Amino acid sequence: MTDVTTARRPATLERVLGLSVVLVGVGIGAQKLGDNSFLTHLATGRQMFDHGIVREDVFTWTSGGESVVVQSWLASLLYGIVDELGGFHGLRLLMAVSTGVLAGLLWLLTGRNSSVLIRAAVMVPTLWVGLHAWTERPLLIAFVLLALMLVIAEGRGDPRWLVVVGVLWISVHGSWPMGLMILSARWFGSRIDRAVGGDPVTAEWRDRDADAAIWLSVGVLLAGIVNPYGPRLLLFPFDLLGRQETLRHISEWQASGFESTWTRAFLMLVVVVVIASRTARWQRIVPTLVVIVMALLSARNIPVAVITMLPLLGEGLPQPRPTDRDYTSSAVHLASRALAVLVIAIPLIAIRGPHVDMKRYPIEAINAMEDIGLSPVEVPVVHQDFVGNYLDIRYAEAGAAWIDDRFELHDAKLVDDYLTLLDGAPSWGDVLDQYDPTAILWQTDRVLVALASGTGKWTVVWQDDDWTVLCSADAAECQP
Repeated sequence: MTDVTTARRPATLERVLGLSVVLVGVGIGAQKLGDNSFLTHLATGRQMFDHGIVREDVFTWTSGGESVVVQSWLASLLYGIVDELGGFHGLRLLMAVSTGVLAGLLWLLTGRNSSVLIRAAVMVPTLWVGLHAWTERPLLIAFVLLALMLVIAEGRGDPRWLVVVGVLWISVHGSWPMGLMILSARWFGSRIDRAVGGDPVTAEWRDRDADAAIWLSVGVLLAGIVNPYGPRLLLFPFDLLGRQETLRHISEWQASGFESTWTRAFLMLVVVVVIASRTARWQRIVPTLVVIVMALLSARNIPVAVITMLPLLGEGLPQPRPTDRDYTSSAVHLASRALAVLVIAIPLIAIRGPHVDMKRYPIEAINAMEDIGLSPVEVPVVHQDFVGNYLDIRYAEAGAAWIDDRFELHDAKLVDDYLTLLDGAPSWGDVLDQYDPTAILWQTDRVLVALASGTGKWTVVWQDDDWTVLCSADAAECQP
């Protein structure tokens, strides 16, 4: 009879470091909730849970009633269901599990390197990028699906599972064309490997990449046709490309100035990629080059680039012999058990309340507005975009927001008018005259506050160091 002790897989240094990576990932996702886009996605999910699929904009009084395609409809619905069942406890647990799974998948993507210490070194800047980029938006689920796609494309799983990945991806986020582009680039790179007489297994890998792209496309097409919004969901990313003039005003769509530590961590990885490319296959070099260029043009693509470059780093960095991945000892065995417990326990401990961090939102200012008869539900209020996301979750379908950060859904003129007020451009007065708001809720240090209060047409009725509420001198609510 086989001894259970000897049959059990021994704890190794690879397992210990892998569990450590997962634990850090869990910690990243267990942070307090407060992302402005998440607030609107959660508000949308609540609407879906209570009233069914959202087909009209119910959150803004400028676009209220207009038809919308909620590109992340499945993610929003998931948020609504989890919120109903577990509240913010459940939502934070969902995020912690998502980032833990993502970190584990990224660890697998470096698996072609024989040294777990080198792999761990690569994961340090990778997780640092994740600390700042893996927020509680549906894009986080897209990151998980991208990493899973690459793990399967790298040979860990049947490519037919990518049908499921495609079905989920198009339903949770509009970034799914990135997956098809990356798989196509891998296939093209494998053709180069074959042309230059590379590794004899190149032909097999070329076929795997082609199969992967086909199966992912099948999933995307199926869910792109059979969904609550029909083919419009499939066309959404391409419609978005036609709004580049609008998107260029959004900071995350702009090129990064690399002034923050997490963007510099990305640059460090790019330098390592250059070194590793000397011994890597074109199959991994081509997609990495494509996404690096995209990341240099738009900060939004930096996390995608980091995920995509990991197979290249795993293959191209030095391969020490003998390998240290199977190293084991009593200390390693003990650490493995402890980490396994922590991976399960930390999410349950870390998600104790308070669950949200709302410091950036003008909660006190809005409370004061309600007290003096200027509630955004009762009178039209002009405000900044992220404030609109808070109004979405606070007032739900009451249509209290002037604008929120869903720039891809709003009319281009509304976005331009908002940017005019944000910049304090010369036509700011014309914009206010057009929308005829009763009140303005704006950050105190922004130029619009000084401009409006200096005209005599607007009166400051509430103010602190962060926020100012101005009321129209012509409005009845503003009379003494």
